[in-house]
Amino acid sequence: MNYRLLLLSSLLVLCGQTIAWFQFNIQFKYPKYGPEWWGWYILAIPSTWFFIKSAQLGVAGFDGSVWANRFLGFVVGIVVYTILTQWYYNQAITPKIALQLLLAFSILAVQAFWPGK
Repeated sequence: MNYRLLLLSSLLVLCGQTIAWFQFNIQFKYPKYGPEWWGWYILAIPSTWFFIKSAQLGVAGFDGSVWANRFLGFVVGIVVYTILTQWYYNQAITPKIALQLLLAFSILAVQAFWPGK
């Protein structure tokens, strides 16, 4: 495992997931930024690059494991979703959501610390 590549991958997927969150969710707070707003389509270009490059670095960081990289992207996405949803919509983290976050991190821990691919 190459932790430097995994850190870079995590930062890139964080950027992609942040853009994706805004693309999907900001329309509910600001209806003028719905699917008709052309800015989302322009932002699709950098977000696609973030996701593709993060996948490349993540798979290399996990020594070729596509599965491990997918779980890394999933967990980063869940964290971004949690933070931005709480920030913009004031939706609290309930015990149910806290447990789901714990399970998401558990998936990543198994992938990172269980021996073998």
